[in-house]
Amino acid sequence: MGLKWSINGRYFSDFGINVQESKGVLDKLKPRERNSYTWAEYHGKQFDLSKPFYEAREMELQCWLKASDSDTLTENFNSFLALFDTRSTKRFTIEPFGNKEYAYEVLLNGSADLTKEFREGEMYGSFTLKLIEPNPIKRVLKTTLDTFKLSYEIDSETEIFFGDGTKQTGRGNVSLTKDYSAPSYENSGLSIVSTSSVNDQYFEVYAVPDQSNLYQFSVEVTLQTPRNIKLYVIGRKLYDTYEAVAVSAIYDGLNGKNTVSVVQEVNMPDYGKFIYKVLDSDGNEIPGTVYSNPRIETAEVVGEWQNMLGKEKIIIIAGNIEDIQNLQSPAETIWEKI
Repeated sequence: MGLKWSINGRYFSDFGINVQESKGVLDKLKPRERNSYTWAEYHGKQFDLSKPFYEAREMELQCWLKASDSDTLTENFNSFLALFDTRSTKRFTIEPFGNKEYAYEVLLNGSADLTKEFREGEMYGSFTLKLIEPNPIKRVLKTTLDTFKLSYEIDSETEIFFGDGTKQTGRGNVSLTKDYSAPSYENSGLSIVSTSSVNDQYFEVYAVPDQSNLYQFSVEVTLQTPRNIKLYVIGRKLYDTYEAVAVSAIYDGLNGKNTVSVVQEVNMPDYGKFIYKVLDSDGNEIPGTVYSNPRIETAEVVGEWQNMLGKEKIIIIAGNIEDIQNLQSPAETIWEKI
């Protein structure tokens, strides 16, 4: 069975690189050492038998390439390694012909030293590519949709890698609509608004970050029935004037709690207070709506965004995925766990 290997959508073969042997790709992960206790009045040891946790996944690929001369060989090798020259993880994919893809989010794990050999009129090179996957326990989804909804519940923190080079962190009641026409933004995790002491409809900014004007506005809203909804963030300026600061796209709201968010560039010092409104797609109030946890956080794109419109996307949810509940998405699950 043949295999196709790629990093961030670039096939190894684009650089003339072949994989001769691999280690750690599908091997069982190494469990972390369990806590143990010894007691003077008992034989042996007592071990913590709670669920196991695992070390990061380490992989090694024995690779080779050939070229007509030494300079071309070195150029191809350096161009390939340059794919790792950024601060974010890289999507490493193995495609078995006629089978489901294996997908990983990896970093380069040490140097790769090229050994050259001239043989029968051609230059050959070999090297060991060492990779590490920091968050190795994951569920893998696949879709061709350019916009899709993903929701689930989990108490611990998960990382969502969308396959376009960007990621978000999800915890608690995760509810998002992914639009592949633009990159995903990772919020800072630190809200800069709190409920006003004067009026519980207002939320006051208590700190303005330096050198930042891109923010994620979000609020949790509980609906009595499923419906399409939009988030409107109204800012109060000086002299009690109001204006719409940010308006989200339409969300397919579910019965129960939904997290609605929008990223917008805002000159925060212009505003002192904000009002959140979630209305239906026609701009009408929704009876029985309950708001909670309004937030404003600085936002940034984490990773190298690629335009994936019209292409197949592989989404990774990494973390304590065995604790995920109520996962809902039109995307196909291709691996429950790798």
